[in-house]
Amino acid sequence: MSHIVLTAKPISRTVDCRALLPLALQGKTETEIGAIKLAANLSVADAFEVSVDAATEATKLTFKNTTSSHQYIGFGMTAGQLLVEGDAGDFLGAQLQNGILICKGNAGARAGDRMRRGMLLIEGDAGDYCGSDMMAGTLGVLGSTGVYLGYGMKRGTLLLAQSPAPQATWIDCGLHKLPFLNILYKSFKLLDSRFALISSQRVQRWMGDMGGLGKAEILVIQP
Repeated sequence: MSHIVLTAKPISRTVDCRALLPLALQGKTETEIGAIKLAANLSVADAFEVSVDAATEATKLTFKNTTSSHQYIGFGMTAGQLLVEGDAGDFLGAQLQNGILICKGNAGARAGDRMRRGMLLIEGDAGDYCGSDMMAGTLGVLGSTGVYLGYGMKRGTLLLAQSPAPQATWIDCGLHKLPFLNILYKSFKLLDSRFALISSQRVQRWMGDMGGLGKAEILVIQP
């Protein structure tokens, strides 16, 4: 097991990070990781400073100093923990299948797109189409969310700290106190995240997307 840290270098181009996943990088040396191609003329070493700490018990990957130009972070992730200490571009955690992904900053459009399982926690704002076509799992946002929240969402939970814009294909089910959130919050307390501070079980609940299955939920945390 190891903890891999990728510190972003200041480059003026979009960086496709979909090849950089905890499981995919596990067991590789700094040189091996640096040689991975992100595009035809861009390697990991061109875009990031690479550090590997092999003396850990978890499969963990940390991105530092990232910006909105770093796209597809955590795309298709299947295991481990991924921490983003910065902003993230479009498709953060898209097609997430398992594991825990925490973003300390803001995320671009389509965060959690087609997410199937696992946990995606965004401490900042999330762009348009957050949770689009999501199939299962938990996606939390402490900041604001853009338009078309949960568009085409099938199942799963969107947990929000701020009320979203009205969604035409979502049904307001009123205020609820949901004790099962206690279990979810206990899992948050094991994480290095502001989500660990949440305690209120009182939420405004929405069901949708009624343009599809209508079996997903948006929970807006109340004081």
